[in-house]
Amino acid sequence: MSWFPSHRHGARSAVAGLLLCALPWAGTGAAAAADTDPDPPPAARTEAGDHEVSGLVDTGGGRKIYAACKGTHARSGSPTVVLIAGKGNGAEDWMSILDPDDPVHDAPGDDLPWRPSGIHRSSDSVFSQVSRFTRVCTYDRPDVRATGDDVSTPRPQPHTIDADVHDLGALLTALGESGPYVLVAHSYGGLIATLYTRTHPQNVAGLVMVDAVTERMAEVASPQAVKNWDASNAQTSPESREGVRLLDAFKKINAAADPPAVPAVVLSADKPWRVDLLPPEARKGEQVTFENWLASQQRLSAALGAQKYITNTDSGHDIYLYQPRLVIDAIRDVVNTSS
Repeated sequence: MSWFPSHRHGARSAVAGLLLCALPWAGTGAAAAADTDPDPPPAARTEAGDHEVSGLVDTGGGRKIYAACKGTHARSGSPTVVLIAGKGNGAEDWMSILDPDDPVHDAPGDDLPWRPSGIHRSSDSVFSQVSRFTRVCTYDRPDVRATGDDVSTPRPQPHTIDADVHDLGALLTALGESGPYVLVAHSYGGLIATLYTRTHPQNVAGLVMVDAVTERMAEVASPQAVKNWDASNAQTSPESREGVRLLDAFKKINAAADPPAVPAVVLSADKPWRVDLLPPEARKGEQVTFENWLASQQRLSAALGAQKYITNTDSGHDIYLYQPRLVIDAIRDVVNTSS
């Protein structure tokens, strides 16, 4: 499968944006979902320490990245949690939830991309709740958000994963957030977390993979399906500005050193993709299937030696929106184990 409506634009521009990586069109749409804000971000500050941050951070080379940090370290040695969003998504998504009473929860498949109106900012979100027991940071990659005064500096698209790994390291340094970190990654963010972990093993204390894309997909899907998936993820549009190169990411991950043995939890969606709702052009040729996705998640969990592999999630791809408590509890487990 290579197309998937983005929650960020989906209901408002029909089938917008491109694959998200987990399914196929970009990721979530918390940013489009709510005008109310029960847990607004604080004013921008960027000096090091357990202060609140919300704003543009100078990462060098004439570039700036939007970041938000909140919370304090519960004890000496407690790691900072870093939330890495999926393709086309950013900080806003981790600050939001799907309303618990929204009928999308009752659908047998993952209907959220087509029915995103129940997404809203909430103090029950992953970002807000994790900040209550440790330090947490998240950010916007370039081109995941196009409006506002605090937009990350754009870059040519599509781009390769090296740029994302570099930006992550530069941002954490500029923020003054010392490692090692617990990386929490959704969808395409899983590839960023994987390559960062392999190339900066001393900086990673633990991993939480939230229905994350993995290079293991190339082991379970046909070469043509993966090639088609890669091509759709590289595409951009005015509604979906971020383009990524999956095969390039797979190659660079496989060429890197083996990952360090760190505490890890893997969460996998159990609501299947709504292939019947995809546009006709999305169904042409060989496509990555939901069965391929589940098989890749199993291999990811095994490769990480995950302490927990959570498959009974009652959730579509965006587990942090459907079931934020599952993600929060997984983060708490890894933070406690890694401290």
